[in-house]
Amino acid sequence: MRRALIATILLLGLGVGQALVPVATVQAAETAASTTKGEQDWLAKLNTKIDLAQAKVAVLRAKIALEIEKSPERAKRALDDAEARLLEAKEEASAEVSKRIDSLLKDVRAARAAVTGAPATARQNVNELVENIEERIQGHGKTVLETDEAKLLKKRYAQLEAQAALLKAQLAEKADKTGKQAISYLDKAKAWYAEAKANASKKWHDTLTATSDRIDAAKETVQNRREKAGEAIVDLAKRAADLVRGEKR
Repeated sequence: MRRALIATILLLGLGVGQALVPVATVQAAETAASTTKGEQDWLAKLNTKIDLAQAKVAVLRAKIALEIEKSPERAKRALDDAEARLLEAKEEASAEVSKRIDSLLKDVRAARAAVTGAPATARQNVNELVENIEERIQGHGKTVLETDEAKLLKKRYAQLEAQAALLKAQLAEKADKTGKQAISYLDKAKAWYAEAKANASKKWHDTLTATSDRIDAAKETVQNRREKAGEAIVDLAKRAADLVRGEKR
């Protein structure tokens, strides 16, 4: 039926005596348009995941500011950054996802408002925010698209998750004197860098390999030189942030 309709439209539009565009050509064009739309949807989801991952990193920085640095001002700045990232995530999100992001924005603003007057509440809000953002990220699933643009975005996302894991390692090193939890997060960071390498150029592959080697060195420090463990992890987290910034240039 659809083929007959297409043929009829072509006849009416071109007139008798003019060559008809083959139905197969029309269908191929429709398929190409559909594929392009599908790719755009995947890329939009990837960009949303990246924005959410950036928001998570910012909230983890706020957590460090509250729990380790004892700096309300730094916590507020980090939460400002988280809000900005969530607003960016809304731009390409579906209506349903946008509503969920609105809920996260409400939580970010509540945490920021509590930083000065109710730090315990702010810490609780921040902990819940990290979990809620991770739920939203997981809800986007894993991207199967393998275009060059998708590979670059997936590499960036993996680096952001590695950075988040290193920030969690920094928090764990202070909370768990055995070092086991910190090492677990260091392993997660290394796994994310391995995933990033799969989509990296030769130059970035070497850089990420060197970063993985530094993670191994930090693990040894956590195990054998506890007094230097915090410093080693902080250095890794700073390097991770530099890598993310460097990739955008």
